Amino acid sequence: MKSLRKISQVLDCFTPAEPRLDLQTLAERTGLPKATIHRLLASLKEIGLVVQDGNRGAYRLGLRLLSLGGVALSDLDVPRYARKPAAMLMNQSSEAVHVCVFDGQNVVSIDRHEMSESNNEIIRLEREPAYCTGTGKAILAALPEDTARTQLTNDPERYTSNTITDPKLLMDELSKTRSRGYSIDNEERQYGIRCVGAAIRHRNKVVGAISLTGPKERFSDDRITVLADLIMATAERISLSIEKGGA
Repeated sequence: MKSLRKISQVLDCFTPAEPRLDLQTLAERTGLPKATIHRLLASLKEIGLVVQDGNRGAYRLGLRLLSLGGVALSDLDVPRYARKPAAMLMNQSSEAVHVCVFDGQNVVSIDRHEMSESNNEIIRLEREPAYCTGTGKAILAALPEDTARTQLTNDPERYTSNTITDPKLLMDELSKTRSRGYSIDNEERQYGIRCVGAAIRHRNKVVGAISLTGPKERFSDDRITVLADLIMATAERISLSIEKGGA
């Protein structure tokens, strides 16, 4: 139990404002000896809960924590709170609606609403990369910037000529998404398909996202502006419902 408390002390030192900390700072913040901190960090590194930048570099939280956090957040039952607002959004827009959560690397579709079989031309997998989808970019933009950046360091696959694979350009895209409040998938995952998405939150932390998806002919830039207002209002409605029911 004492070791668990010490581990908790170490992990609690990391914040969005200070995502990278060195051994000396962690020792000062926790009041624990450097040798103890070093031993705990070595164990945490081994199971992927922390990552070190180089041999003597600063430490940061590992992606496994994000994955475990996604499991905990899924217990909020996002589909239950999203189902009615998503169906309403489908009726308002006459477009396909997808609700997704994040597993630490990919977006996972947990609910979808489509007007008719005519939307079967929209091919969506159950699990998709975050960097090139409407829901994924909405989620990444809502994460702390340093956390989002770690998602973009692996060699990303190019699915279409519009897929953004350069990490700097992806970070710029996330910055735009953050500023306007919604994401756009401009045929980045699949030719002929565009999406607009917005993040779903609980206690100011992203727990998922919702998107509208359809053929590019129906998703002109002007219409995306209109759909964006609908998607953001729906995401806010779901977030408020989770806040009340999942508190």
